[in-house]
This record gives sequence, C-alpha cells and structure tokens, in this order.
Amino acid sequence: MRFVAFVVCIVLTITTCSAAGAGRPKGKNCDLSSPPPNAGEESNHGVTLRVYPRARDIGARYSGCQVLLAPTAEGWSTVSLTEVVSGDPVRVWFPDSSDEAALVCRYRRGKVVQGNPATCPAPEFILVKSLAVGCVSLLKERVAKEGLGAPWPLHCKFE
Repeated sequence: MRFVAFVVCIVLTITTCSAAGAGRPKGKNCDLSSPPPNAGEESNHGVTLRVYPRARDIGARYSGCQVLLAPTAEGWSTVSLTEVVSGDPVRVWFPDSSDEAALVCRYRRGKVVQGNPATCPAPEFILVKSLAVGCVSLLKERVAKEGLGAPWPLHCKFE
C-alpha cells in the first residue's frame, strides 16, 4: 500500500510541475509591466512595440524573460514573454492565447524539442530582435519624406 501511495505522490508531483511549466514564466523581467527607457523597438501594423531586454543583450548568463509590450490607453500590455534559461530561449508564453499548440512548444539550443515543429513558432524568431530607441519613428519619417527606398540610419539595426 505504501508503494501505491508513493507512486501516486510521484505522479501528482510530476503532473503539477508540468502544468506549472505551461503557466506564466517566473524570473528576471517576467513581471515587467512597462518598458525601461533603453528597451528596443519593433513595429507591427503601425504600432510601436517595445522589447526588453534586447536580443543583443541576452548572453549565456541571462535567465529570465524577454518581454514584448504594446501600448494601450492605460499604459502597456504584455504581448508575449520568451523564457530564457542560461541564454537559451526555451518557450514563448502568450497571456491571452487560445492557441494551445504554441503554448506547449519547447525549445533547446534552437530546436523544437516538444510540440509540433510545423505549428510551433520558428526557433530562430522566438527571441525578438529590435531597433534602438527612436528608430521606428525615424524610419517612418524617412519613408514619409523619401519613399520606401529611403536609406536606413546607420545606427538603426535589428539586434
């Protein structure tokens, strides 16, 4: 009987830990509610999103989250969190996602290790590369004045 109780406890522990792993990541920057001044910028459908920390600043010693934030009338809203463990992005979490397939995707060293590779976000894009602060508006101004072929400022690179 003790053996059965032991096995039940192990199964419950594993199930609880697995379910917890599917929830909101915890760690450095995972609860960030507004972008710091040095957060990167990205534009999507005319909206300037903020990214922190920038992909270029995530090294092998970083563990926590890369946060993608969108402006709202009330302030900022979390679009996604990419969980990073020792510099390796391991999953993406979306706060309002009904797409369970994306939430179960797990990565290790740039490869899908859990979930369907055909439906999981591509590993090379789960860390969001971003532009320096002010580059999105600068690029919009240049395109408005010079058209789509306007040259990019040298300091505006996706990193």
